[in-house]
Order: sequence, then structure tokens, then C-alpha cells
Amino acid sequence: MKNILKAFLLLVLLAGLSSCGGATLAQKKDESDIHYRLGVVHLNEGDVTGALKELTRATEIYPDDPDYRNALGLAYFARGMNEEAKSEMKKALEIKPDYSEAHVSLSAVYMVERRWDDVIAESREALKNIFYRTQEYAWYNMGQAYYNKGDYKASVESLKKAVEMNPRYASAYYSMGQALEKMNLPKESAEAYRGAIKAFPDYVDAQFSLGILLVKEKDVSGALKAFEKVVEIAPESEKAKSAKEYIKLIK
Repeated sequence: MKNILKAFLLLVLLAGLSSCGGATLAQKKDESDIHYRLGVVHLNEGDVTGALKELTRATEIYPDDPDYRNALGLAYFARGMNEEAKSEMKKALEIKPDYSEAHVSLSAVYMVERRWDDVIAESREALKNIFYRTQEYAWYNMGQAYYNKGDYKASVESLKKAVEMNPRYASAYYSMGQALEKMNLPKESAEAYRGAIKAFPDYVDAQFSLGILLVKEKDVSGALKAFEKVVEIAPESEKAKSAKEYIKLIK
């Protein structure tokens, strides 16, 4: 809160400077950066309206920063305004074609729109930049797209890359487990689910899916342990209700 207040006071100061003889380019960049930072704070806190307001102002003052455009696109995406989101992300890429974060953001919108080939294409574009630090997100999106296309082998290969980049990426392990199940590889699938649980012990879906898989493999003690964990983590959930039914059946 103190940081936001300081940013607000600086914004007021910059506004005063701008009104006195016109703002320099540096002053405009500083002012827009404050709006951008405030917008990101709002977005992280789930205040999409506040984020849209601040990020729109940032792009109005300084329209040629790709970070501002991509963040505004993400705010539109959070509001469900996909066309506006894609427009801003594409503007970011016009400014900086190798901006991997914007490629991944665009792939996320295409994921919601079930445009699997476009998800894969944008993810590959993101990975062309050798300086992209969070490659696991591109690999994960690609893995999800291949899964939905029914290419489970390619899905697993992509998701393996994701967990190589980030061994704590629980969602990637879980999705890999699902793809391996589709390939009728129960041992490998169980290992992937356990990888998700190791990364995030309270991962309800991974615990439940592991339990179902172990029932099929006639590992009663392992299945019971997984189902009991589901009930412990989320006792009021639908998954917990189903887990309780399985526990009654296999005990």
C-alpha cells in the first residue's frame, strides 16, 4: 500500500510538471510507467477494471512500449474481451517481434478459442528467442494444444520440456499424466501424477487422478492413500464426494 501511495504522489507530481510548459519524452515515459505498474498491481489482485483503466492510460501516454500493450491485452483477456486482447498483444509484437511473452499471451487466448494450431505456432515463435526466461509456459501451452489435437506423443514431449525448464511445474506434470494415460502407459502416468503431487502436495486433481489410475491397476493401498488425501485437502468438494465413494468400494 505504501508503494502504491508513493507511486500516486509521484504521478501527481509528474502531472504537475506536464502542465507546466509541456512534458518531455522522458517525463511521459515515467508517468506512463507508473500507470503501468499500478495496472499490473490491480491485475494481480484481480481488480480487472482498475487494471484496464491504468493500463489504457499507460498506452495513451506512451503507446510504443510492448510491455504496456501486452499487459493491457492480458487485462482484456481477464475480462473475456478476446478480440481486444489479441489486438493489444499483436500491437506489442509489431513493436517487438521477438517478444516471447506476448507470443505466449496470444497463445493463451487461442487456447480458449480452441485454435490449437495457432497455439502451437505462437508457442514456437516464443521459443525462437533464446533469451526467453520462462520457456516452460510456451512448452506447456504447446503440450495442451497437442493433447487437444489428439497427438498425445507430441503432447508428452512438449510437457517433458516444460518440467525440464521448471521441475516445480505441477500443472505440466499433471497434464503429462493425462496424456500418458491416453497412450495406455499407466506406470509412466502414475509417475507423472506423483511428480505433480511432489511439486504441489495439495493438488486435488492430481491426487484424484492418481487414485483412479491405481484402482485400475489394482493397487488398493495406493488408491486409498490418494483418495484419503483428496478428502483431507478439499472435504466439501465434488472430488471429495467421489473419493469417499471409491473408498467405500475398495476398502
